[in-house]
Amino acid sequence: MYSMSGLELKRNARLGDRSPISEYSYRIRKVLSASELAIVYVARNEQDGTKCVIKEFCPNGFVYRGKDGVTLYPKAGGSADKYALLREAFQQEGEVLAGLNHSGVVRCLARFEQNKTAYIVMEYCEGVTLDKYIAANRAAVTPQFFYSTMRSLIDTLMELHDSGIIHRDLKPGNVMISSTGQCKLLDFGSAVVVESNPMKRPILTTTGYSPLEFYSEQAVLGPESDIYSLAAVFYFCCNGEPPTDVRKRLFEQRQEVMSKDIKRAWPFLSRAVSQGLVVPAEKRHATLSRFKTAIWLEYWLKQVYRREYKY
Repeated sequence: MYSMSGLELKRNARLGDRSPISEYSYRIRKVLSASELAIVYVARNEQDGTKCVIKEFCPNGFVYRGKDGVTLYPKAGGSADKYALLREAFQQEGEVLAGLNHSGVVRCLARFEQNKTAYIVMEYCEGVTLDKYIAANRAAVTPQFFYSTMRSLIDTLMELHDSGIIHRDLKPGNVMISSTGQCKLLDFGSAVVVESNPMKRPILTTTGYSPLEFYSEQAVLGPESDIYSLAAVFYFCCNGEPPTDVRKRLFEQRQEVMSKDIKRAWPFLSRAVSQGLVVPAEKRHATLSRFKTAIWLEYWLKQVYRREYKY
């Protein structure tokens, strides 16, 4: 994330109302988040009054906003090739989302181009991101939490992998926890279809959550990359902080392990997380079912303990 730079659209700016570029028209309400590549807004569909989220391709450092307050122009001296690559990646994000139909993935409602840039319209998800949820509910992180809430995230990733899609940016800030306690996966800006030559797509790394192969343009990527990030997310849930960054661990030649208290309380989950955080991709367990089994075992043992304790 970066601080507001003045590139953000103003409140009440209108998009999609110049037919035939979009079926709907939208009014910007507020900025939700911003990154080096895009700005995300909460907006309102002016036809039915519903809330939605609009992601605007706005690569900070490559563009400036015109005098009309909406049009984006490329800056002089910028790399045209790099800009084109980033824009292609943004458009592919929309294509990936539009092709998915899963309750665990944020829905793409529309895509259009306007103001010399591109937009993706997505459903507005009620809830809180996992990082904020854990910060406010540390005591709620129990085997029941993993079983009833985090298991749905595994199911979503399994379906993505079965479809040949790697998310490549799994972290607590990209996981929404709904009011019913279910997970929804957000931000597919780094997602790729494996067969579409992912080497051409830029990867935005996140300290603690990105596997070593994300730092190399020559590395072969596969589901095991998401497995590393999922293990890091589970580590965060258990410890309240991300694991040590993989580059530091490589230098120190050590394996990341759970604390003794966590290992003692949740031995199966601790083992699955530690194996998922192995630095060499080829040595990680390559299926997500290992996490589901570990969660089920921890949940089942907790239920057995409770029954025995009552008697």
